[in-house]
Amino acid sequence: MSQPNNNNNNKSSAHTTTTTTSAGSHFPAMKKAKSQAVASSLDSKNFLQHQQPRHINFDAAAAADPLIEDPNNSDDGAVAGFGRVAANLSRKKATPPQPTKKLVIKLVKAKPTLPTNFEENTWAKLKSAISAIFLKQPDPCDLEKLYQLYDLCLHKMGGSLYQRIEKECEAHISTVLQSLVGQSEDLVVFLSLVEKRWQEFCDQMLMIRGIALYLDRTYVKQTPNVRSLWDMGLQLFRKHLSLAAEVEHKTVFGLLKMIESERLGEAVDRTLLNHLLKMFTALGIYSESFEKPFLERTSEFYAAEGVKYMQQSDVPDYLNHMEIRLHEEHERCLLYLDASTRKPLIATAETQLLEHHISAILDKGFMMLMDGNRSEDIQRMYLLFLRVNALESLRQALSSYIRRTGQGIVMDEEKDKDMVSCLLEFKASLDTIWEESFSRNEAFCNTIKDSFEHLINLRQTVVLMLFNDANKLSFQDIKDSTGIEDKELRRTLQSLACGKVRVLQKGEKWDDDDLFEFNDVFTAPLYRIKVDAAIVRIMKTRKVLSHTLLITELFQQLKFPIKPADLKKRIESLIDREYLERDKNNPQIYNYLA
Repeated sequence: MSQPNNNNNNKSSAHTTTTTTSAGSHFPAMKKAKSQAVASSLDSKNFLQHQQPRHINFDAAAAADPLIEDPNNSDDGAVAGFGRVAANLSRKKATPPQPTKKLVIKLVKAKPTLPTNFEENTWAKLKSAISAIFLKQPDPCDLEKLYQLYDLCLHKMGGSLYQRIEKECEAHISTVLQSLVGQSEDLVVFLSLVEKRWQEFCDQMLMIRGIALYLDRTYVKQTPNVRSLWDMGLQLFRKHLSLAAEVEHKTVFGLLKMIESERLGEAVDRTLLNHLLKMFTALGIYSESFEKPFLERTSEFYAAEGVKYMQQSDVPDYLNHMEIRLHEEHERCLLYLDASTRKPLIATAETQLLEHHISAILDKGFMMLMDGNRSEDIQRMYLLFLRVNALESLRQALSSYIRRTGQGIVMDEEKDKDMVSCLLEFKASLDTIWEESFSRNEAFCNTIKDSFEHLINLRQTVVLMLFNDANKLSFQDIKDSTGIEDKELRRTLQSLACGKVRVLQKGEKWDDDDLFEFNDVFTAPLYRIKVDAAIVRIMKTRKVLSHTLLITELFQQLKFPIKPADLKKRIESLIDREYLERDKNNPQIYNYLA
């Protein structure tokens, strides 16, 4: 065997080997053969592992190890062996260390070939497995053999394989959904059958995906606009459900009837509802196929119920029923409806049960609740009105209630002596309701304050009524008698004693001992109050009265002189404040407004 040369390359069909040595080095034939064997072994290993060419370094001293012998050498003599050892030791001693040698291995990749009809044979096995899954039968084929799909994907046959699987799945799905046409007239039985077929389909697609998992992870991911096997199955189910229109419509109708039955108090299978509505969500048809008709039916249901209950129930019962209904709808969203339905569903119920009946609720029950101090029911009304942005209507109703109730107290001649205490009790009850029922809402606080002041200009009348029994009163006397807070009382007294028209007279001081005296020259405010009270009392009794008759009765009741023009002004004032109205057909006739 010839010695290796630095400029020569040894060639073979599988690889090319280049060996670099220093000048003057000699390798025995057996060392070269062994190096080639090592290279061949490495080459074979790299080919199997599909790795790139690499550089392998061999230590020069190790390569020249004298203990490595040629297996074909028949010279076993001890002398000869000793001589070689001695010669090698001598040469080692004389030869300086040599640089490391490099072995370069270049791989030549050869594409493996598949057996004849490999694709058709592999598909036949897979088709058998898919059929067995759909028919719920044991597969005679060893599942391990199905992993030959790996080779089909490597050889660019993934597209063909995907199309074959899709076609096989579509045939089965179409058959299953068509088999539901004309099934049981009992809606619950029919829905149970649909749910069973859906659950079977899901299990089957998961098994098929498990078999063809490599296809899903390679061909599908690497190819644009190709659905995963699971999504492909859903698309096929959705397609053939729409083609079997009777099945889809009957399913939706059954779901709506079950929910309506539950609203009417019947027990229903909520698990069945949950599974079928999840099916609609998974298929991507929940919003259009179910939610839209569901919200329409909900609106119709609560529109009819709202009218019925408003006629049959008092306001507290109606508010309580409405609160229960809203809670039930929220619970449905948690148990079986899709989360996206909650907001439009609650809004639909609120609109039909509450928003369309705001005026009727206030007219029918607000005064009754306020008169009875029904703080819990008033709070329920406040919270429900808050949900539909109707607090402004509630606030206006509160303002009207305060003015009418307060005016009744002020104008009741039988309560003249107790008017101040009655007004203070009324104000205290309003403050309690504001805290307990109106959540200390600042706007409602201002409404109470403004309405009460408008009622008796508020506090001015309370103060003036004190002078019916006394000629002079100190600031402290007035404060103790009215219970008006210090700041508000000072403002009230200032308006009475320091305005353009000074109803009260006072000294130059302004302290707790300062005396206030009624101005005898000015009696108009008291006249106005007494005249207004007389007009309201007469009209409340008569309901309808002509202008002439009203003036006549006023002259009979009032014990002080007054001009007809002044009476007319007071009538106009009461019309502006909506205590009276002119008859539409005859402006000379007045109607009393309750």
